[in-house]
Amino acid sequence: MSKDRTTSATVTPGPAAFAGPARAGASRLPTAPRERKPALAALAVLLILAGALATMLLVSRSGNRISVVKVGSATIAAGSKLDGDPNSGQFVEASVAADSSIKYVLWSQLGDLKGRVTYNTLVHDSLITTDMLGDQSTGKVDLPPGTSLMGIQVKEGHYPNGQMSIGDKYSLYTNTVTQGANAQQNTSTGWILQGTVTLVGGDNSGTATLTIAVPTDKVVTIANASDLMLTKTYG
Repeated sequence: MSKDRTTSATVTPGPAAFAGPARAGASRLPTAPRERKPALAALAVLLILAGALATMLLVSRSGNRISVVKVGSATIAAGSKLDGDPNSGQFVEASVAADSSIKYVLWSQLGDLKGRVTYNTLVHDSLITTDMLGDQSTGKVDLPPGTSLMGIQVKEGHYPNGQMSIGDKYSLYTNTVTQGANAQQNTSTGWILQGTVTLVGGDNSGTATLTIAVPTDKVVTIANASDLMLTKTYG
């Protein structure tokens, strides 16, 4: 009777048995935690807000515009009478940013310029302000008998700059210098009042070139004067 013998094989575990599960990828080096910078973040927010405010301010200012009077393509000479007609081409409409420090003549006020006189030369394409215009509503000045019109030049500083309007009255002073004979010293009369004159027209920019109405008997004296001075007369 035969016996079945079972031969058992001893299995020796290999190195892989102790290796554990394989890793999916290569190992990574540890990284340092990111440093947060709250100051930079706050600065970025402030810059964004500042940009937004600046944009709003520009939009607001650009929207606050007014229509004003601008000289047309032709320069208007001092002493000229204005027509106030929007269709004549003497003036055109212009849009500018509102500025309370500048006394613009509004386009809606163009009709008020009819008959007024400018005592400054109005250069083409320049904006009109109220101080460029005379206060009189007409260029005609009523003159009494015995009055003559004459042109004079008054150097800057010897007339009230910015306060001269057609029809206003001024006190006129003359100073005459006589050259001495044989190298003698020149003599001066000093300032002498020649009476009251009326401004008829002119351009008071730098040395003023003016047209004035004067008593006829004073014309020669004024013409021979070495220097002139005008002062504003009230009343």
